[in-house]
Amino acid sequence: MDIRCGTAGWTDKTLIVCKRFYPRGTSSAEARLRFYASQFPLVEVDSSYYAMPSATNSQLWTERTSEGFTFNFKVFLLFMGHQTSPDALPRDIAMALPEGLTGPRKKNVYYRDIPADIRDELWRRYLDVLEPLRANGRLGLVLFQFAPWITCAHVRRKGLHSSKNTARG
Repeated sequence: MDIRCGTAGWTDKTLIVCKRFYPRGTSSAEARLRFYASQFPLVEVDSSYYAMPSATNSQLWTERTSEGFTFNFKVFLLFMGHQTSPDALPRDIAMALPEGLTGPRKKNVYYRDIPADIRDELWRRYLDVLEPLRANGRLGLVLFQFAPWITCAHVRRKGLHSSKNTARG
């Protein structure tokens, strides 16, 4: 049995504030990831839950860690049925949302309300983020933290989403 331990992020505030984990002078995200990866074999990318990450960052993470290091990746909260601020979306996507989904009275959007073509584009971008990790053997688990009101019956009945192009070989 292979048991690996890690934390929910190399920039976790408690690791930084305690001043006992990172060596003095390890202040950039890059330096912290490099050091973290020398101490643990895996990390949970928790920030991907709160905002759409970039494929560029994923590629950099693979370059800054050694072979065998694993990134468990949390799925973006919008995909899991949670209310989501349009600010968490890529700017061009937020700007493309139809009138009525945003505005002073509408602080959050839900997956079900977003047009199918925009959902498909968000999934495409999300899979693009995972690709450098997958291609370099660094992608571990993809963690789904569903909203409390999403039940097993709902997932079985409706599936994870309505896009037809999410699986990759």
